[in-house]
Amino acid sequence: MKRMMLCFMLSACAAPPPVLEPVDVDMPVVVACRTAPVEKPDFALLHITGDQNLAEKTKAALIELDQRKSYEAALQSQIALCQ
Repeated sequence: MKRMMLCFMLSACAAPPPVLEPVDVDMPVVVACRTAPVEKPDFALLHITGDQNLAEKTKAALIELDQRKSYEAALQSQIALCQ
């Protein structure tokens, strides 16, 4: 019985433990793009009232076109930074 027990104990220790080696895996990782937020301008047409004449409304519309162009350019530059 003791011999049998000794055989079992020795057989359990006979196999060497597996060797674990670290492996480098190159894998792309998604990282959130963090940029400064673009502030939305105070658009000129938001301040137009119904009693203003056509010239004032036209002037406000032209001002807003320029505001929107610069706002879109700022947004596009932020998008280009993240790509």
